[in-house]
Amino acid sequence: MMRTFLTILCLIVSARAEVVTAIDPFGEMPRGKTVVWSPLFQASWDAMNKELGGKPVKVYPPNELMARLDSFEWDADKVMPVGKWKVWSGRATEDFLETVNREAAAMTGEPKGPFTLANEHPGGLAFFGLLDREVEFLSPFFKSVKLPMEFGEEKSEVEFFGTKGDFSNQYGEAVKVLAHRPVDGSHALEVSCKGGDDKVIFYRPPAGQDFATACKWLREWRKAFEWNAELPGTWNDRLLHKNDEVRVPYVSLDLKEDFTDKLAGGRFHEKAGAPWRIARAEQVTKFKLHEKGARVRVETSMEAEPFGSMSDDSVPRRFFYDRPFFVFLWRDGAEWPYFGAWIGDASALRKF
Repeated sequence: MMRTFLTILCLIVSARAEVVTAIDPFGEMPRGKTVVWSPLFQASWDAMNKELGGKPVKVYPPNELMARLDSFEWDADKVMPVGKWKVWSGRATEDFLETVNREAAAMTGEPKGPFTLANEHPGGLAFFGLLDREVEFLSPFFKSVKLPMEFGEEKSEVEFFGTKGDFSNQYGEAVKVLAHRPVDGSHALEVSCKGGDDKVIFYRPPAGQDFATACKWLREWRKAFEWNAELPGTWNDRLLHKNDEVRVPYVSLDLKEDFTDKLAGGRFHEKAGAPWRIARAEQVTKFKLHEKGARVRVETSMEAEPFGSMSDDSVPRRFFYDRPFFVFLWRDGAEWPYFGAWIGDASALRKF
């Protein structure tokens, strides 16, 4: 009986610890789970529509998710990191796959590319996408060696990095305080990175939000941001100051998700014959966050077939990411991030 109980308990814990991939930023967030999203899938979807001569004139039966993907408007060149991403579209043949993998390997510096074909279909199309970006903080944080952080309602003890005391005064303009709202416990920090216009943003919302809502708030705060020299040391200081404390958990995740069943329905394109169906839609996501920076790797695979200096009186603030929070990789001036993760539970965090 005890063994059966333990087995059931392990299955429950395993189910709760599942990491989920979001196809677009508007979907409802599953409660108590970590979720990742990157517009790389959108870029691959756009490449498919372009290959088929434009967006479909009809989808039957109607599919809300496909409708959101077809209607999404963005500027991929401004959002995605320069030279660190690419999408491919072409006939679902081994020759096309060989070309894609050769170019992908050149991007990553690996011996061979990561992609495969599920089915070589003479009349079918294949679409692949790759995002491979590593960023390094302009000023690294410090790893906590002796003290764990308790994360979430379950108080899971996890490793974290950050800063406190006199050290918080040394980051200067490398860390912006986009928001600090003690009334509801929400706050957001933007950390600058070396060698480009990349930023890493940490955002702890007052309550659960979807990616689109989180991005809406962050767009507003980033646009309205001003250097307020008259506010040093106050609760509304736009920079970190002495006695501020930052705690961010280490994140490490590696997952693969299949979206094919969610994208069911015939897609009728005006110039490409009718109808077409999504025969394969997958995404592989790898992400790491640590005291020196972050690394993200996203791979998308799709196939479509025809139907056939502060004073001591400064106000100490606590930027603790010890409950569910967002982390984004976002280019300066871009409307959307190129990667986002909602850390909804401790499954992707390093145990202390």
